[in-house]
Amino acid sequence: MILLIDSYDSFTNNLVRLISINTGKKVTTIHNDSLSSSEYENFFQNALPKFEYVIIGPGPGHPSIPGDVGIISALFQYLSRNDHWSIPILGICLGFQCLCYQFGNEIERLDDVKHGQIYDIHPVDGKTDLFAGSGDSYNFPSVRYHSLYVDIEKLNDNILPLAVCYEENNDLSSKQILMAARHKSYPFYGVQYHPESICSKDGDKLVMNFDRIAADYNKKHRLDYSKVSSTEIEKAIAKFTSSHPLKDPGLIPNDVNEAKRGLNLIAKRIQFAGPIDPLSICDYIHNKTQDNQFFLLNSASIPGDWSIIGIPIETQSEVITHSIDNINEIEVLKFGSMEAKETQVIESETIWNFIGARIGQNYIPRDKFNSKLGETFHSRDFPFLGGYMGLFSYEEGQHLVIDKFSSLCNGSTPDMKLIFIERFLLVDHLTNETFIFSINSSQDDLTWAQELKTELEMAENEGKLKVHADLVPQSVKDLCYVDDQNSISFDFPSREAYNEQFSKCQELLHSGDSYELCLTTLLRIRVPSYIQPWEIYKVLILHKNPSPFSCFMSFDDVVLISSSPERFLSWKDGSDGKKKVELRPIKGTVRNTPDVSIEDATKILKTAKEMGENLMIVDLIRHDLHEFIDHVEVTKLMTVEEYKTVYQLVSFISGSLENSNYHGIDILHKSLPPGSMTGAPKKRSVELLQDIESIQTNGNPGGRRGVYSGVAGYWSVTDDADWSVIIRSLFHYTDDKNNKPGSNIWRIGAGGAITVLSDADGEWDEMKVKLTSALQVFQ
Repeated sequence: MILLIDSYDSFTNNLVRLISINTGKKVTTIHNDSLSSSEYENFFQNALPKFEYVIIGPGPGHPSIPGDVGIISALFQYLSRNDHWSIPILGICLGFQCLCYQFGNEIERLDDVKHGQIYDIHPVDGKTDLFAGSGDSYNFPSVRYHSLYVDIEKLNDNILPLAVCYEENNDLSSKQILMAARHKSYPFYGVQYHPESICSKDGDKLVMNFDRIAADYNKKHRLDYSKVSSTEIEKAIAKFTSSHPLKDPGLIPNDVNEAKRGLNLIAKRIQFAGPIDPLSICDYIHNKTQDNQFFLLNSASIPGDWSIIGIPIETQSEVITHSIDNINEIEVLKFGSMEAKETQVIESETIWNFIGARIGQNYIPRDKFNSKLGETFHSRDFPFLGGYMGLFSYEEGQHLVIDKFSSLCNGSTPDMKLIFIERFLLVDHLTNETFIFSINSSQDDLTWAQELKTELEMAENEGKLKVHADLVPQSVKDLCYVDDQNSISFDFPSREAYNEQFSKCQELLHSGDSYELCLTTLLRIRVPSYIQPWEIYKVLILHKNPSPFSCFMSFDDVVLISSSPERFLSWKDGSDGKKKVELRPIKGTVRNTPDVSIEDATKILKTAKEMGENLMIVDLIRHDLHEFIDHVEVTKLMTVEEYKTVYQLVSFISGSLENSNYHGIDILHKSLPPGSMTGAPKKRSVELLQDIESIQTNGNPGGRRGVYSGVAGYWSVTDDADWSVIIRSLFHYTDDKNNKPGSNIWRIGAGGAITVLSDADGEWDEMKVKLTSALQVFQ
């Protein structure tokens, strides 16, 4: 068994997978602060000797700071004091720096920091035992994520160099950077680069070579180790690891492979004469009811291919609300009926356990739908067959210091809003077909479905089911009354404050505290309260920024108008019967103008800076998935995609949930907030960004982002789901503290990944490009 000490890095699970697949051995992972200092001695004496060897993983921070390394420094000190025995250690990045530092070497800052860049690694003298199995001229490419280093010219006699890479100086001469080393007498090895990155080569060779080195050492010097059974090992370490589990239990308590509710299914195909877009259907419903009696997930452009229109049932559809302002309370009410409001207090569980239980209670296997619909009803599987639609704010994610926040509203800020939908329409954009469904468990909806079908078909026949783009204003300002044309005002972020934020980010990137910080800013817009959200949405989608993950969600306390291009996470039944999970991060943006072709955009985006940003998020997402999925694939790596207003650098990461007690909701829970909106390592970056984003003059206390950079989407009763990142979006709280009589505050968020290669002017301009995607609706 192998012990891995994690320093809260965002790539650790990738490393665990690399080790386990190449050794066939179990890896036990603990955080560097899992044990208190009073527990160290007992652990070192009674548990550590049971392990075959130790891997010290990467992470943020500096080897000299106790809070950054925890047990790691004590481990090296203990082994140095006990010359009669030792244990093989392989340190990676921070682990490598800790090895060098603990044996008398200075840790310095690189002049030219490397985060997500690929360099050839050259073993010293052609090869060493750590890089055995190749020819004398052997070198290989690997990814560097580090701002700190050990100067090979100052290396003391305790540490022997094993590998270097070469950097070009300003005078075109080459400078050696130490990439691997070992202790002169102890079995302690380390590498500065990241062998677990998707773009690193020969990480498998490194692991197998060290595994062999450790086995040889143990055979010669740790004779008692080979006599310990795996059962004895697990017992010896159980009390040290079971009280600090890194994995939470699954959120769905019941067996989700069995139906938890009956299926009362109504399904009808609407016989339209031609293609009818979901915008027109929703506009018809809106004009009929003079209200927003629908929730729309609208695939308004490629690559989206389905749109979902949820039709809530008055006094029946369940609405769930949660706010971090009252973190132990959940509000449950019926749509349109405040009298049915119920507040539940969570004591031992979280909002996520509550949602997981709801999912378990409402599960219906897809097979039950298929058997009722029949093979000929439609040629493709339906993505959504009833269930929850809604949103999670950024603050519903992990690692945030909740005590720093104050509410954005006069009451509690709604951070999670979900509505249970039993009546809905699905629009298949590939076949141009529209379907009406009901899974209403309270009554037979056959009459409702037939009447709606007849009404919509008749409306199309009479020319009433079409939104004419030329009748929709080009700008929200055109929706203002004639004598009120200047009533829309903007509260832009401060450039001076942004410069201060940028400088703080750079200092933290150079100090080793982060590889990438996704700095965001908020814009507040004051809009006359008589302007309806639905009219704003129509302007955005028809004239400004149609997108594959557009949505319109109007709850009683928060309204979201999104034109997001970015899928965060989806899970659905695959052809093999397993749940297929996919994430689709976007990092790298170029404005799409008539004079910028996709070839031009590709040249701009395929640079070290942009590709480094994307690579970091890909590696972070692989880590998130590897907690639940063994085999994770990167099916597309840094592909340039074209949208109406921007070009983006996009990657696809996927895997299948199998033989697991976990489900998609577990991945959603542990992956929020989205890595593309935080940076890496995620935990440290999230904590740092809270303080940095509080600097903005129009920012929110504690750096609260609200709905922006959270996720919106659906969870189907079939346990299929699709969630998009809330970017290029507008949102409004009906009880916003900044609302005034006659005017409402709408908010837009925008930002970008700050790396050491970033330029303040360039990042400010990129932020404005992203801001424009949603802001242009008012211009």
